[in-house]
Amino acid sequence: MSEIKLVLDGADTPEVPAAPETNKPVVTAEQVLSQVEQLSPEEQAQIEAFAERIDLHKPEIVTNYGATVQKQSAAIATKTLQDVKTKNTGEVSELLVQMVVAMDGMEGGKDQGGFLSGLLKKLKVTAKSIQARNESAEKTLERIEKQLEGHKLGLQKDIAMLDALYEENWETFKALTMYIRAAEIALERARNGELQELYRRAQESGLPEDAMVADNFAKTLDQFEKQIHNLRLTRTSCLQSAPQIKMLQHNDEDMVIKLQSSIVNTMPLWRKKIAMAIAIQNNLQAANAANAVDDLTNRMLREQAAQFHTGVVESAKASQRSIIDIETIDYVNKEITGAVLDYIAIEQKGAQDRRAAVSVIANSERELVQGILSAANGQ
Repeated sequence: MSEIKLVLDGADTPEVPAAPETNKPVVTAEQVLSQVEQLSPEEQAQIEAFAERIDLHKPEIVTNYGATVQKQSAAIATKTLQDVKTKNTGEVSELLVQMVVAMDGMEGGKDQGGFLSGLLKKLKVTAKSIQARNESAEKTLERIEKQLEGHKLGLQKDIAMLDALYEENWETFKALTMYIRAAEIALERARNGELQELYRRAQESGLPEDAMVADNFAKTLDQFEKQIHNLRLTRTSCLQSAPQIKMLQHNDEDMVIKLQSSIVNTMPLWRKKIAMAIAIQNNLQAANAANAVDDLTNRMLREQAAQFHTGVVESAKASQRSIIDIETIDYVNKEITGAVLDYIAIEQKGAQDRRAAVSVIANSERELVQGILSAANGQ
């Protein structure tokens, strides 16, 4: 793990010695937070020294405090998003689909044309055409196998990158903790020390300029406290990113295992399937053709009977139907009646609302005048 270097954004000061390396982070959030609370003496000393350098009278320090480490957190989020966006899992899925299509084509697939077209195709199949089709499937599998190997290597690189990103996220999390600790120390010292002194001086002098100085410094401390709160939110975001990065890494590892299984297990099995299919298809050609003829004959008879039934029934329904259905007349009457009643109800409701608004407006005007008078008397 690399060393953490605290940077006081907005101040041109010498660099603070970096904290020594710490142990690698644990996995659960509870363990991470527990370890953060147990800062080493060296880290605590660095925080104390850094807190002394925080000049809360400089607006550039107050507004920019911790900006560098916040940018690091944002950069980690950007890297994670880029990894998700650029991950070409869609192409891997397409290759697996191509494997299925190749095998489906080797086995004949589903006939996309008419039944008669499929029958003619089956009748024309020869041993030579079957052999050519299976050889084409074999070439497709070889091409896909090489591409899957390439994707596996790419995923392994991504796994290493995500592992490094996880470490970087942890370092940013630890740095944010140290920034927050230093800021809390500086804020507490300022509120219990200088701010109280400014209030005491203003009370003793009674001068408005002294009171204004104390009030301005108090507001500066409030702004600095808001910046500390922003750093806490950024630290929480880092903590939330850790399991997300690990999940992405584990997903890549699962995909590598899946691709490896496809290469060393699925491909050889499918090649055996190709060899067996060549022999089996030669023996089934005649049987398939005979079955196709029988299927076509039965299908034609069933379709003819169904068409006859449908034609007779629909013709009888059409001859018995009136021009306008009774249900339609009843529906139209109900819709017109409903529209009239709704219109009358809306008109009545509008009149009631306008009458009610008169008293509300009057009360609002009285309250407004009373408020203005109260403010004037208060001055």
